[in-house]
This record gives sequence, C-alpha cells and structure tokens, in this order.
Amino acid sequence: MNESWHKTETDSDAAKHAEDFWSRHRDELQSGEFWADRIKKLKGEPIQRLALALENLPLPASFREAAIATRTLIRDKRKQEINYDEELALLYWLAAINSFSTPYSDVLQEPGYNVIESIPGKKLKGLLFSYGSLGYKHLSLLNKTDVKCLTEQWGEPQSHTTLHEMHNEVWREYEAKLADKSKAQEKNLISSIANSVSLEKKLSSTIKNPKTKNAKNSSTIIISIIVVISILALVYFG
Repeated sequence: MNESWHKTETDSDAAKHAEDFWSRHRDELQSGEFWADRIKKLKGEPIQRLALALENLPLPASFREAAIATRTLIRDKRKQEINYDEELALLYWLAAINSFSTPYSDVLQEPGYNVIESIPGKKLKGLLFSYGSLGYKHLSLLNKTDVKCLTEQWGEPQSHTTLHEMHNEVWREYEAKLADKSKAQEKNLISSIANSVSLEKKLSSTIKNPKTKNAKNSSTIIISIIVVISILALVYFG
C-alpha cells in the first residue's frame, strides 16, 4: 500500500493512498483480518496499538484508538514519574487534527470524512495552531482526565475553538475540489451514456433494414450496450 496518510504530500498522493487504503480494507474484510479486530488484541501493547492506529488515519476510529494508546503511555509514565511531554503533545495533536473534520459536508451532501481523506496529511499537519489559541473545550477527542493533565502541564489557554473553524478556508478549498471532481465524473458518465444511446440507435436502424443479415447479432449488441450503461452508472454513482 502507499505510504501512511499523514505522510502524503500532494493531492495525487492522498488520492492514491485512499485507493490503496480501501482496496486493502476490502481484502482484509474478505480474509477476516480487519484492522479493528487486530487492534483489540493489542490492548496490553500500547506502542503497537498506537502504530496500528496511526497507519489507519484518518478514519475516525483510528483517532480514538490512537488516543487510547497514548493515554496508556502517559499513565504508565506518570506512575513511574517519568517525563511524558512527548506523549501529551501527541495526544493533543491527535485531538487537534481530529477537530478539523466534521460529521457531514452540507456542500457535498456526503460524510465529512470524504473531505479530510482527500487532503494530504502533510498539508493538514502544516496548519498552524497552538494550545493557547485552540484550547481544549471543543476538541471532542479529549476527556476530563486529558484536560486535567493538559492544564496541569500547560495552564489555561486564552481561547477555545476547533481546527475546522481556525482553518476553514482549507476545508472549503477541498470541498470545492471534490465537488468539481464529482461534476466531471457525472459529465463523463452522461457523455458515455449519450454515445452508447447513439450507437444503439444506429444498430436499431440497421436491424430494421431488411438487407441486414445479422439482425439477431445486432440485437445482442444492443442488449450488451444497455448492460454497459448500467455498469457505468454503478461505477460512478455506486
């Protein structure tokens, strides 16, 4: 499979990753080894659990699993009175990036996941934010214990918002790109159907011509074209 989503740099990288990502998940479902099942077996192995969760970003469930694993690492270090600044920063980063997406895109009338999946991970990681400006109140991934830990270590922030609100222009940019892509696919489908219908008419005219010796074969071709049109509709519209 292509590299992890959070390492993708360009739109084409993100698109290729999405293609490979869902292809792998279909194969896993067929073989009975879905990642969500594998990660349950790593309950006592937070480092491995975290690695597997990061591999499956930006799935919403992968953010939750990564947060759970990171909390375990923080808890273990706190018990041993070991510095856990890096783990706390990772937990906050996960919550911040998770807050960029929304459950639903009204513009596309599709799940918001489709938008975040289309954005290169490195572009999203490059969005500027700070604890002081982003805060914690609107970061749904954080729980009360997380907030207590953050305020103990970093104090109270000056404001509270989400990455979605802070960098909404990036979200709108990729919504527009997906809308354009959808329109292009629809246009190609209509064009393909129109071409098929045109060919069907020509063949139909040939069948009606008494000089035609292969009318039966032509009828078979027309039926095949109708099947092709149906397949195209499934490909483009699911």
